Amino acid sequence: MRILISPPIRFGKEFTGSARRTLEVYSRIGEEVHLCVDKNTLNEADPEIRPLLDKFRLVKSSSTSRLDYLPGFLNCLRAAKRSDVVLSYSEYSLSTIYSYFLSVLSGKPLIVFVHHVTEELRGETKLYPLLKSALNRSKGLICLDNPEVQEELRNMFPNKKIVPSTNGIDAGRYYTSEDKVCDGLFIGNYGERKGVKYLFEVWDIVSQNVKGARLCVVGNGWNEIPKNAVYYGYVSEEKKREILAKSRVFVFPSLYEGFSLVTAEALASYLPAVTWDLPWARRFPTVKVQPFDVMKFAEAVIDLLTDEEKRRRLGYEGRKFAESLTWERASEMERKALYEVLYH
Repeated sequence: MRILISPPIRFGKEFTGSARRTLEVYSRIGEEVHLCVDKNTLNEADPEIRPLLDKFRLVKSSSTSRLDYLPGFLNCLRAAKRSDVVLSYSEYSLSTIYSYFLSVLSGKPLIVFVHHVTEELRGETKLYPLLKSALNRSKGLICLDNPEVQEELRNMFPNKKIVPSTNGIDAGRYYTSEDKVCDGLFIGNYGERKGVKYLFEVWDIVSQNVKGARLCVVGNGWNEIPKNAVYYGYVSEEKKREILAKSRVFVFPSLYEGFSLVTAEALASYLPAVTWDLPWARRFPTVKVQPFDVMKFAEAVIDLLTDEEKRRRLGYEGRKFAESLTWERASEMERKALYEVLYH
């Protein structure tokens, strides 16, 4: 099978978790994969990402330059015409619509990968008519194996084939360190869905009860941070692993996730995690708190910060779980999902 993945993947600070997952899974899938990439940010690719790119046939395009946009789209279109299927690696409207036009103009079937059900998929975008046309044209949807995501998609698209896949992690790359610099750690871009409002409230309580407690924040878009926090912004994969290793507790009050790769990365780093008791979190061995009891959440964080034995025990349990999540398993599941959508 020849697969074209679009829209063009961006690198550097605009490299997303969904793009990372796409590279990890499709570099192992055992099919001929053509990958649209943004040529203007390609040289910003993380050194750890470059070996994955070698597994693809790169189609140089552009999504960051108006001057290069049309020539880049035509490059992807030529690749689409030589492929058996066009895969949109993201469910966001601009990504799906870009892939939709490639599918229409090439005459090749479209599959859309859905990481989580966005507000756009629920109709809250001016582009929804086009997005809906794209989804209706698609041969089917592949989504993460999150029951909440699957149920909502089936309610939204009752006549569409929806097949689950999963995520993975290379647990062997992650480690821990006795040299701790972060008491709490949050990884994620600034946004309501990530529970940022609760993070501020939780850490304010933690700071009042644990002298000198420091929160580290990794991610884009933060114009303000909680009290007693250090902001790292965007970091390389290597630096992210170092910060994980030097942290004590992963503080993650996110409201909605498809899979939450960062939670898996925290667990792989022997880092106990505190989350809300929400459907997305129930696959993970985290310390779960009744939504949205900020005081109880803060108490759970304080308990872990002040009980080293418990923190270590939960850290080892999390690591053992993370070792069961492999990219090889995710890739095999994805391959079966592709064939099921296309040929069954």
